[in-house]
Amino acid sequence: MRLTLLALLAVLLLANCNRKVAGPGNNANVPTGKLRLAQVLRTIDDNRTTAEWLDAKAKVDLESEKLNIGGTAYIRIHRDEAIWMSVKKFGFEGARALIRPDSFFLYNRLENEYIAEPLSYIEEKYKIPARFDLLQEIFFGNAVFLTDDLAVDRADNAIRLTGRSRDFATDYRIDPLTYRPLTMELQELGQDRTLTVTNADYATADGLTQTFPRSRTIVVDGGSEGMAGMQIDFTDLKFGKPVAMPFETK
Repeated sequence: MRLTLLALLAVLLLANCNRKVAGPGNNANVPTGKLRLAQVLRTIDDNRTTAEWLDAKAKVDLESEKLNIGGTAYIRIHRDEAIWMSVKKFGFEGARALIRPDSFFLYNRLENEYIAEPLSYIEEKYKIPARFDLLQEIFFGNAVFLTDDLAVDRADNAIRLTGRSRDFATDYRIDPLTYRPLTMELQELGQDRTLTVTNADYATADGLTQTFPRSRTIVVDGGSEGMAGMQIDFTDLKFGKPVAMPFETK
């Protein structure tokens, strides 16, 4: 069960990645002048992906200390209601997952294993945050945990937002032209755990007015619990049209 859940967590939460991320193509076009946090946060919010529905196909590669697999993922999201995934290898479905705001369901077809638990089960067993809204926004390519007490400056031709509380430290790099997130790092202080998300290959998508990151690299560094990384490269994307989320265990 541990490997099955680790794979699910990596797919849902999601490596340190050296690939080039989308950013300003011409430094001369990068806005200059004093940055005001309230204005930056407002513009980021105005450029969030807010579609009610997502229907996507993606190539996924999972790498962890105990498991290395790849395949094709079919991802469907109904905003604030459900996240549905089906992972296939060589055309055969290996696993299916359904996540709701308070629970998750996983069917491992290869091992005929079925799991139905509250999301709190993940937090209790693996001591990591498991929030539906966090997973949803990461899939949509949006920044998470933005607060009005962050420090704002410029770094590496990007807008940098940093913050620190008693429990967490955050570091964001935002494209100064599109105000879309390039990287997000969330560190849990005292627990030596970090979540890093890198968005790349921004492009237009059917049903969206803003660009969407077609490449997503996500890593969970659990400290003593080990690391798990997931590379997601979207090949098909559709937004705004309702989709079915079947979950049979046959």
